This record gives sequence, C-alpha cells and structure tokens, in this order.
Amino acid sequence: MNKYSIALIGMVGIGLILLTAGPATAGDYHRGATLICSDCHVMHFSQSHGYNANGGGLFTPLGPGTDGYAYLLRNEINDLCLTCHDGQAFAPDVLETNTGGGVRQAGALNRGGITPYFNATGHTLDTMDTAPGGTWAPGTHGLTCVDCHAPHARGGPTVANAYRNLAPTAGGLASFDPPSYAITTNDLTKDVFEIAAGASDVSQVNFNEPDQTKSAYGNWCNSCHSSFHGGPGSANVGGIGSPAEEFDRHPTAGVDIGALGGGHSSKVVFATGTRSGTGPGPKINWVKVMTATENWTPDTPTEVTDHTPSCMSCHKAHGNQNAFGLIQMNPLSGAVTEQGTAGGTYKHLCSQCHTQAL
Repeated sequence: MNKYSIALIGMVGIGLILLTAGPATAGDYHRGATLICSDCHVMHFSQSHGYNANGGGLFTPLGPGTDGYAYLLRNEINDLCLTCHDGQAFAPDVLETNTGGGVRQAGALNRGGITPYFNATGHTLDTMDTAPGGTWAPGTHGLTCVDCHAPHARGGPTVANAYRNLAPTAGGLASFDPPSYAITTNDLTKDVFEIAAGASDVSQVNFNEPDQTKSAYGNWCNSCHSSFHGGPGSANVGGIGSPAEEFDRHPTAGVDIGALGGGHSSKVVFATGTRSGTGPGPKINWVKVMTATENWTPDTPTEVTDHTPSCMSCHKAHGNQNAFGLIQMNPLSGAVTEQGTAGGTYKHLCSQCHTQAL
C-alpha cells in the first residue's frame, strides 16, 4: 500500500495525546489503543460534529480542499501532522519554536526558512532536495513526516514497537529494524531507554549500546545519509590500526571515547571537560552517547569505559537553530538548550571528547 494511505504520525517526540484516545499502551502513540482511525481519516470528507451520540467531541479539522484528499486523509500529510504537532498543548510541538516547554531530544523541524529556523538548520518539511550524503530524494510531495515515521507504528522484522514509530523502510530501502526501546525500566538489549512513557525531554532519553560494533540509531539515519555513517574500516569512514585512527569521516559506531589513550579523544576530557582532570570544572553538560553501563554522565575518567558517540551526540534529529542541527554544548557552563547551551560554539561540541579542542 502506498505510504500516503497511512495516518498522522507520531513525530520524533513523545507521541501524540490523541484527541479521542484512551490510555497509551507504550511510549509512543498511533499504535494499539491509541491508533484511532478517525484522528486522521474521514469517510466522506464532510464532518460538522464529533463522534459522541449527541454530536459532541473533538475531531481533527478537515483541510481546505473541496474534494478531499487521497486515501481518505483529512488533509495533506504534513499539514495533517502539524494540526496536532505544532503549537498544541496536548501533543509534542515538533516545528520550530517549542510551545510545550522542555528541551526536545529531537529538536525542531523547519519549514519555509523562517528565522531562526533556516533551511540549513535541519530537516526541512516539503523540500525536494536529495538527502545530503546520499542518493535518496523525496517524492512529489517533498519531504514528509511519513518518510521517517510509520504512522501505524509498524516495526521492522524483529522490532515490533520501534522507537518513535521510526519507519522500517526509510530512504526507500527494504524493510529493516529501526531502533528498539525500553520504557521506565531499562533493558540493555534495547537501543534506547525512555525514563517515562512518551518522554521527549533530553533529560529523559538515553542510549544503550547492545552491540559495541553497531549503532541502530546510526544505521537508521544511514538509510538516507549513507556516506556519513559507519564504523572503522568501512569504505566511507576509513581508519587504520586497532583501535583505529586517521578516519576519513567521523565514525558513528565501533569507536569508544579515549580508546587510543593519551590523545585524540580522551576519557579525562569526556569526564571532566579538562585535559588534566582538575580545574576549571567540574563538567556539568554531556552530549548523548551510547553505553552499556547506564552511566551516561561519567564525572571521573575511570567511569568512561565503553562510551561511544553516534549521530545523536552531535546532531538533533529534527534540527535546531544551528547549522546542520549541531549541538553546541559548553561542557563546563550554561543550562542545556536545544542548541546545546547558551553561548555554546562548534568548538565546545568538539571539546566534549577531544583534547585538541581545549
């Protein structure tokens, strides 16, 4: 079935508190008890009241078209998604300024190049551009929410409930497994840990490393941005030696911080934000990394063991107010924002792990 037959997606955020839904069955919506057909589809493109017997009840408004939309949708894909996911109190706001508060793990999509969310700051809805570092290009509708998310929450071959309803066929590839996730109680065999069901705040989402040679998150991004992803020895990343160094592109899996010892990335720098481990400090802000130890914010070098950077370490999945959606986070000062920290720079991002940036 064509992807445009599907309903409104749960964007990379906490999942929608649906207008007519009951309790959620997991951390993301548009599945199970919260997969509500009428939130996104309408039979005759004519509705003047709700679904209660007395005509009451909220419903998603119809789009401006007079003849309806393909596959019984209430509006065009992006406009339909944004009916709930832009500026509403009951659902995560994924477009530009966050009206819901908090620091979004995924950041913000942009649309139309409106300052400060220019097209260069991340994923741009409706764009016809080919994905950077890849060959995939959007269809006739431009980039849509359902290019990345499965609105009916379809998982991959072995992952039935994918993190953020991420689609198992992104970039037009054959079906594969999106990242899996655990909720409330961590499961180190899962790729992502949400502290609470539907969590989207950066403080409530962490990343496990079930396989130290791979990143399920990076593998998913790779489906569109194929040149940018891989581990040591892959054709597009390169690297020599063991542990590897001299990379052509920054690896997104298979390389632990400080593995070489004494240079390049540093356990001391990642733990303390300094070369020596003593002043100025202490380190208070860490970018997201994958680890199997559940210690995502180590503050002594001995705690830095299997910590591995991947896509989410440097970029917001949707974007933010920085070029490329980069997370410019000062490790030693400032409150965490979607941009990193106030006054954060590109150098601060590098200095999360690298001695040379200090």
